[in-house]
Amino acid sequence: MVADAMGLQWTSPAKSDCVVVSTQLRDVDAAMNRILEPHSTFRSIYDHVLSIPGKRVRAGMVLACAQLAPDAHAVPLHDAVDIAAAIEMLHESSLMHDDICDGSVLRRDNASIAAAFGVRLAAYAGFHLAGTALREVARVLDANPSVFARIGHVVGVTYLDELSELSYGQLIETLPPDLDVGALRRHYRAVAGAKTGTLFRVACAYGGTAGGVDDDGLRSLMNYADHLALAFQIMDDVRDIEGGPSLGKDACGDLERRVPTWPVIEWLGTDAQAWTMWLDESVSSRDLQAALTHSGAMSSAREFADSATRQACAATECFVDSPAREHLRTLARRVVLR
Repeated sequence: MVADAMGLQWTSPAKSDCVVVSTQLRDVDAAMNRILEPHSTFRSIYDHVLSIPGKRVRAGMVLACAQLAPDAHAVPLHDAVDIAAAIEMLHESSLMHDDICDGSVLRRDNASIAAAFGVRLAAYAGFHLAGTALREVARVLDANPSVFARIGHVVGVTYLDELSELSYGQLIETLPPDLDVGALRRHYRAVAGAKTGTLFRVACAYGGTAGGVDDDGLRSLMNYADHLALAFQIMDDVRDIEGGPSLGKDACGDLERRVPTWPVIEWLGTDAQAWTMWLDESVSSRDLQAALTHSGAMSSAREFADSATRQACAATECFVDSPAREHLRTLARRVVLR
Protein backbone atom coordinates (compact mmCIF):
# COMPACT_ATOMS: atom_id res chain seq x y z
CA MET A 1 0.00 0.00 0.00
CA VAL A 2 1.28 3.42 -0.95
CA ALA A 3 -0.02 6.94 -0.47
CA ASP A 4 -0.28 9.21 -3.48
CA ALA A 5 0.29 12.95 -3.52
CA MET A 6 -3.13 13.64 -1.98
CA GLY A 7 -2.51 11.25 0.91
CA LEU A 8 -5.13 8.75 -0.29
CA GLN A 9 -4.32 5.07 0.07
CA TRP A 10 -3.89 3.07 -3.12
CA THR A 11 -3.70 -0.68 -2.74
CA SER A 12 -3.29 -3.21 -5.52
CA PRO A 13 -6.59 -5.13 -5.98
CA ALA A 14 -4.58 -8.33 -6.35
CA LYS A 15 -3.60 -8.21 -2.69
CA SER A 16 -5.78 -9.72 0.01
CA ASP A 17 -5.64 -6.52 2.02
CA CYS A 18 -6.98 -4.48 -0.90
CA VAL A 19 -9.02 -1.43 0.00
CA VAL A 20 -12.61 -2.30 -0.81
CA VAL A 21 -14.08 0.01 -3.44
CA SER A 22 -17.03 0.87 -1.22
CA THR A 23 -14.70 2.43 1.36
CA GLN A 24 -13.18 4.65 -1.34
CA LEU A 25 -16.60 6.14 -2.09
CA ARG A 26 -16.22 8.38 0.95
CA ASP A 27 -13.40 10.09 -0.94
CA VAL A 28 -15.80 10.67 -3.85
CA ASP A 29 -18.22 12.61 -1.64
CA ALA A 30 -15.32 14.69 -0.31
CA ALA A 31 -14.14 15.35 -3.87
CA MET A 32 -17.60 16.49 -4.96
CA ASN A 33 -17.70 18.95 -2.07
CA ARG A 34 -14.28 20.26 -3.05
CA ILE A 35 -14.95 20.51 -6.78
CA LEU A 36 -18.26 22.30 -6.26
CA GLU A 37 -16.73 25.48 -4.91
CA PRO A 38 -18.12 26.72 -1.56
CA HIS A 39 -18.82 30.15 -3.04
CA SER A 40 -20.61 28.94 -6.16
CA THR A 41 -23.85 30.71 -7.09
CA PHE A 42 -25.57 27.34 -6.94
CA ARG A 43 -24.00 26.13 -3.70
CA SER A 44 -27.33 25.96 -1.83
CA ILE A 45 -28.63 23.66 -4.56
CA TYR A 46 -25.50 21.53 -4.45
CA ASP A 47 -25.78 21.27 -0.67
CA HIS A 48 -29.31 19.96 -1.18
CA VAL A 49 -28.06 17.40 -3.71
CA LEU A 50 -25.13 16.27 -1.55
CA SER A 51 -27.31 15.99 1.57
CA ILE A 52 -29.33 13.17 -0.05
CA PRO A 53 -26.74 11.17 -2.00
CA GLY A 54 -27.64 8.16 -4.07
CA LYS A 55 -25.83 4.84 -3.96
CA ARG A 56 -22.88 6.18 -5.99
CA VAL A 57 -23.27 3.29 -8.44
CA ARG A 58 -21.42 5.04 -11.26
CA ALA A 59 -18.58 6.20 -9.00
CA GLY A 60 -18.16 2.62 -7.80
CA MET A 61 -17.91 1.49 -11.42
CA VAL A 62 -15.17 4.03 -12.12
CA LEU A 63 -13.13 3.02 -9.09
CA ALA A 64 -13.58 -0.73 -9.61
CA CYS A 65 -12.70 -0.56 -13.31
CA ALA A 66 -9.62 1.52 -12.43
CA GLN A 67 -8.35 -1.39 -10.30
CA LEU A 68 -9.03 -4.37 -12.59
CA ALA A 69 -5.51 -4.43 -14.06
CA PRO A 70 -3.18 -4.00 -11.06
CA ASP A 71 0.04 -4.31 -13.05
CA ALA A 72 -0.90 -1.77 -15.73
CA HIS A 73 0.16 1.86 -15.88
CA ALA A 74 -2.60 3.75 -14.05
CA VAL A 75 -3.46 7.22 -12.84
CA PRO A 76 -2.98 8.16 -9.16
CA LEU A 77 -5.94 7.25 -6.97
CA HIS A 78 -6.91 10.86 -6.31
CA ASP A 79 -7.38 11.39 -10.05
CA ALA A 80 -9.51 8.24 -10.32
CA VAL A 81 -11.58 9.55 -7.41
CA ASP A 82 -12.01 12.91 -9.16
CA ILE A 83 -13.22 11.19 -12.33
CA ALA A 84 -15.66 9.18 -10.23
CA ALA A 85 -16.89 12.41 -8.64
CA ALA A 86 -17.30 14.03 -12.06
CA ILE A 87 -19.35 11.10 -13.38
CA GLU A 88 -21.60 11.33 -10.32
CA MET A 89 -21.99 15.06 -10.96
CA LEU A 90 -23.07 14.34 -14.53
CA HIS A 91 -25.59 11.86 -13.16
CA GLU A 92 -26.97 14.37 -10.67
CA SER A 93 -27.23 16.93 -13.46
CA SER A 94 -29.23 14.50 -15.59
CA LEU A 95 -31.58 13.83 -12.66
CA MET A 96 -32.26 17.55 -12.27
CA HIS A 97 -33.32 17.77 -15.90
CA ASP A 98 -35.23 14.46 -15.77
CA ASP A 99 -37.31 15.82 -12.88
CA ILE A 100 -38.03 18.97 -14.88
CA CYS A 101 -39.12 16.94 -17.93
CA ASP A 102 -41.23 14.54 -15.84
CA GLY A 103 -42.67 17.16 -13.49
CA SER A 104 -41.36 15.17 -10.51
CA VAL A 105 -41.61 16.85 -7.13
CA LEU A 106 -39.79 14.10 -5.22
CA ARG A 107 -36.27 12.71 -5.52
CA ARG A 108 -34.87 10.24 -2.97
CA ASP A 109 -37.81 10.94 -0.67
CA ASN A 110 -36.99 14.66 -0.62
CA ALA A 111 -38.06 17.62 -2.72
CA SER A 112 -36.60 17.55 -6.21
CA ILE A 113 -34.40 20.49 -7.15
CA ALA A 114 -37.14 21.82 -9.43
CA ALA A 115 -39.69 21.64 -6.62
CA ALA A 116 -37.39 23.15 -4.00
CA PHE A 117 -35.76 25.92 -6.06
CA GLY A 118 -37.93 26.36 -9.13
CA VAL A 119 -37.69 25.00 -12.65
CA ARG A 120 -35.61 27.84 -14.08
CA LEU A 121 -32.94 27.71 -11.37
CA ALA A 122 -32.88 23.90 -11.50
CA ALA A 123 -32.23 24.03 -15.26
CA TYR A 124 -29.40 26.55 -14.85
CA ALA A 125 -27.84 24.59 -11.98
CA GLY A 126 -28.04 21.36 -13.97
CA PHE A 127 -26.09 22.89 -16.84
CA HIS A 128 -23.54 24.41 -14.46
CA LEU A 129 -23.10 21.09 -12.67
CA ALA A 130 -22.52 19.27 -15.96
CA GLY A 131 -20.05 21.89 -17.12
CA THR A 132 -18.11 21.69 -13.87
CA ALA A 133 -17.95 17.90 -14.20
CA LEU A 134 -16.61 18.12 -17.76
CA ARG A 135 -14.00 20.62 -16.65
CA GLU A 136 -12.84 18.21 -13.95
CA VAL A 137 -12.56 15.30 -16.37
CA ALA A 138 -10.53 17.52 -18.71
CA ARG A 139 -8.20 18.43 -15.84
CA VAL A 140 -7.53 14.77 -15.02
CA LEU A 141 -6.95 13.88 -18.67
CA ASP A 142 -4.54 16.79 -19.05
CA ALA A 143 -2.62 15.63 -15.96
CA ASN A 144 -2.30 12.06 -17.29
CA PRO A 145 -1.84 12.32 -21.08
CA SER A 146 -0.10 8.99 -21.59
CA VAL A 147 -2.75 6.97 -19.74
CA PHE A 148 -5.63 8.58 -21.63
CA ALA A 149 -3.98 8.72 -25.06
CA ARG A 150 -6.27 5.92 -26.30
CA ILE A 151 -9.48 7.92 -25.81
CA GLY A 152 -11.38 8.09 -29.08
CA HIS A 153 -9.26 5.38 -30.70
CA VAL A 154 -10.80 2.22 -29.21
CA VAL A 155 -13.64 0.96 -31.37
CA GLY A 156 -16.86 0.28 -29.49
CA VAL A 157 -15.96 2.18 -26.31
CA THR A 158 -18.10 5.10 -25.14
CA TYR A 159 -16.45 8.29 -23.94
CA LEU A 160 -17.83 11.77 -23.27
CA ASP A 161 -18.10 12.56 -26.97
CA GLU A 162 -21.26 10.44 -26.90
CA LEU A 163 -22.79 12.12 -23.83
CA SER A 164 -25.60 13.54 -25.97
CA GLU A 165 -27.11 10.04 -25.90
CA LEU A 166 -28.51 10.97 -22.47
CA SER A 167 -30.82 13.61 -23.92
CA TYR A 168 -31.52 11.40 -26.94
CA GLY A 169 -32.84 8.72 -24.60
CA GLN A 170 -35.05 11.22 -22.80
CA LEU A 171 -36.43 12.39 -26.13
CA ILE A 172 -37.18 9.04 -27.75
CA GLU A 173 -38.80 7.77 -24.55
CA THR A 174 -41.66 10.18 -25.27
CA LEU A 175 -41.91 9.00 -28.88
CA PRO A 176 -42.86 5.31 -28.73
CA PRO A 177 -43.05 3.34 -31.99
CA ASP A 178 -46.11 1.72 -33.56
CA LEU A 179 -48.29 -0.43 -31.35
CA ASP A 180 -46.37 -3.67 -31.75
CA VAL A 181 -44.80 -5.58 -28.86
CA GLY A 182 -41.64 -6.40 -30.79
CA ALA A 183 -41.16 -2.75 -31.75
CA LEU A 184 -41.84 -1.69 -28.16
CA ARG A 185 -39.13 -4.05 -26.89
CA ARG A 186 -36.60 -2.67 -29.36
CA HIS A 187 -37.60 0.87 -28.48
CA TYR A 188 -37.26 0.13 -24.76
CA ARG A 189 -33.75 -1.28 -25.21
CA ALA A 190 -32.76 1.84 -27.15
CA VAL A 191 -34.11 4.10 -24.39
CA ALA A 192 -32.44 2.10 -21.59
CA GLY A 193 -29.16 2.01 -23.50
CA ALA A 194 -29.23 5.77 -23.92
CA LYS A 195 -30.73 7.03 -20.65
CA THR A 196 -29.08 4.58 -18.26
CA GLY A 197 -26.43 2.84 -20.31
CA THR A 198 -24.61 5.97 -21.48
CA LEU A 199 -23.26 6.95 -18.06
CA PHE A 200 -22.66 3.30 -17.14
CA ARG A 201 -20.52 2.90 -20.25
CA VAL A 202 -18.77 6.24 -19.67
CA ALA A 203 -18.02 5.28 -16.05
CA CYS A 204 -16.56 1.93 -17.10
CA ALA A 205 -14.65 3.45 -20.03
CA TYR A 206 -12.94 6.19 -18.05
CA GLY A 207 -12.35 3.94 -15.05
CA GLY A 208 -10.94 1.14 -17.18
CA THR A 209 -8.78 3.52 -19.20
CA ALA A 210 -7.54 5.18 -16.01
CA GLY A 211 -6.54 1.75 -14.75
CA GLY A 212 -4.76 0.65 -17.93
CA VAL A 213 -7.30 -2.00 -18.99
CA ASP A 214 -6.52 -3.16 -22.54
CA ASP A 215 -8.79 -2.60 -25.55
CA ASP A 216 -10.51 -6.00 -25.36
CA GLY A 217 -11.07 -5.50 -21.65
CA LEU A 218 -12.65 -2.10 -22.29
CA ARG A 219 -15.03 -3.65 -24.80
CA SER A 220 -15.95 -6.30 -22.24
CA LEU A 221 -16.72 -3.50 -19.80
CA MET A 222 -19.06 -1.95 -22.39
CA ASN A 223 -20.85 -5.30 -22.57
CA TYR A 224 -21.08 -5.36 -18.77
CA ALA A 225 -22.45 -1.81 -18.70
CA ASP A 226 -25.09 -2.45 -21.36
CA HIS A 227 -26.50 -5.56 -19.69
CA LEU A 228 -26.41 -3.95 -16.26
CA ALA A 229 -28.16 -0.83 -17.60
CA LEU A 230 -30.98 -2.95 -19.01
CA ALA A 231 -31.43 -4.80 -15.71
CA PHE A 232 -31.16 -1.56 -13.76
CA GLN A 233 -33.81 0.20 -15.86
CA ILE A 234 -36.21 -2.74 -15.71
CA MET A 235 -35.94 -2.91 -11.93
CA ASP A 236 -36.53 0.85 -11.74
CA ASP A 237 -39.72 0.27 -13.72
CA VAL A 238 -40.78 -2.55 -11.41
CA ARG A 239 -40.20 -0.38 -8.34
CA ASP A 240 -42.09 2.52 -9.92
CA ILE A 241 -45.14 0.28 -10.27
CA GLU A 242 -44.83 -1.43 -6.90
CA GLY A 243 -44.13 1.79 -5.00
CA GLY A 244 -43.34 1.53 -1.30
CA PRO A 245 -41.29 3.63 1.12
CA SER A 246 -37.96 2.74 -0.52
CA LEU A 247 -38.94 4.29 -3.86
CA GLY A 248 -38.18 7.84 -2.73
CA LYS A 249 -40.61 9.41 -5.21
CA ASP A 250 -44.23 9.19 -6.28
CA ALA A 251 -45.17 5.75 -7.60
CA CYS A 252 -46.75 5.03 -10.98
CA GLY A 253 -45.44 8.17 -12.65
CA ASP A 254 -44.60 6.28 -15.84
CA LEU A 255 -48.04 4.66 -15.89
CA GLU A 256 -49.65 8.08 -15.53
CA ARG A 257 -47.68 9.33 -18.54
CA ARG A 258 -48.35 6.08 -20.45
CA VAL A 259 -44.64 5.30 -20.83
CA PRO A 260 -44.31 1.71 -22.14
CA THR A 261 -41.91 0.30 -19.56
CA TRP A 262 -40.73 -3.33 -19.61
CA PRO A 263 -43.42 -4.65 -17.19
CA VAL A 264 -46.04 -2.93 -19.35
CA ILE A 265 -44.61 -4.51 -22.50
CA GLU A 266 -44.68 -7.95 -20.81
CA TRP A 267 -48.32 -7.33 -19.91
CA LEU A 268 -49.28 -6.15 -23.40
CA GLY A 269 -47.63 -9.21 -24.92
CA THR A 270 -49.57 -11.75 -22.87
CA ASP A 271 -53.00 -10.20 -22.23
CA ALA A 272 -55.35 -9.66 -25.17
CA GLN A 273 -57.41 -7.12 -23.21
CA ALA A 274 -54.38 -5.18 -21.97
CA TRP A 275 -54.10 -3.03 -25.10
CA THR A 276 -57.67 -1.80 -24.64
CA MET A 277 -56.94 -0.76 -21.07
CA TRP A 278 -53.59 0.77 -21.91
CA LEU A 279 -54.94 2.92 -24.75
CA ASP A 280 -57.98 4.10 -22.79
CA GLU A 281 -56.85 7.39 -21.23
CA SER A 282 -59.80 7.32 -18.83
CA VAL A 283 -58.25 4.31 -17.04
CA SER A 284 -56.35 5.56 -13.99
CA SER A 285 -52.75 4.71 -13.21
CA ARG A 286 -53.94 2.90 -10.08
CA ASP A 287 -56.18 0.64 -12.17
CA LEU A 288 -53.28 -0.05 -14.49
CA GLN A 289 -51.09 -0.79 -11.48
CA ALA A 290 -53.63 -3.32 -10.20
CA ALA A 291 -53.90 -5.01 -13.59
CA LEU A 292 -50.13 -5.25 -13.95
CA THR A 293 -49.68 -6.59 -10.42
CA HIS A 294 -52.16 -9.40 -10.99
CA SER A 295 -51.05 -10.28 -14.54
CA GLY A 296 -47.72 -11.96 -13.80
CA ALA A 297 -45.92 -9.30 -15.84
CA MET A 298 -43.96 -8.10 -12.82
CA SER A 299 -42.47 -11.57 -12.28
CA SER A 300 -41.60 -11.85 -15.96
CA ALA A 301 -39.86 -8.48 -15.84
CA ARG A 302 -37.85 -9.53 -12.79
CA GLU A 303 -36.80 -12.74 -14.53
CA PHE A 304 -35.60 -10.83 -17.57
CA ALA A 305 -33.67 -8.41 -15.36
CA ASP A 306 -32.08 -11.37 -13.59
CA SER A 307 -31.00 -12.82 -16.95
CA ALA A 308 -29.44 -9.48 -17.96
CA THR A 309 -27.62 -9.37 -14.62
CA ARG A 310 -26.11 -12.81 -15.20
CA GLN A 311 -24.90 -11.69 -18.62
CA ALA A 312 -23.32 -8.60 -17.03
CA CYS A 313 -21.45 -10.80 -14.57
CA ALA A 314 -20.32 -13.11 -17.38
CA ALA A 315 -18.79 -10.12 -19.17
CA THR A 316 -16.30 -9.70 -16.31
CA GLU A 317 -14.90 -13.23 -16.63
CA CYS A 318 -12.01 -11.96 -18.76
CA PHE A 319 -10.53 -10.20 -15.72
CA VAL A 320 -8.54 -11.91 -12.98
CA ASP A 321 -10.36 -12.58 -9.73
CA SER A 322 -9.99 -9.53 -7.50
CA PRO A 323 -11.98 -7.36 -5.09
CA ALA A 324 -12.45 -4.89 -7.96
CA ARG A 325 -14.04 -7.52 -10.20
CA GLU A 326 -16.12 -8.76 -7.30
CA HIS A 327 -17.40 -5.24 -6.71
CA LEU A 328 -18.71 -5.11 -10.29
CA ARG A 329 -20.34 -8.52 -9.95
CA THR A 330 -21.86 -7.72 -6.56
CA LEU A 331 -23.19 -4.46 -7.94
CA ALA A 332 -24.89 -6.35 -10.77
CA ARG A 333 -26.42 -8.90 -8.43
CA ARG A 334 -27.75 -6.20 -6.12
CA VAL A 335 -29.67 -4.59 -8.95
CA VAL A 336 -32.32 -7.32 -8.98
CA LEU A 337 -32.59 -7.29 -5.20
CA ARG A 338 -33.42 -3.61 -4.92
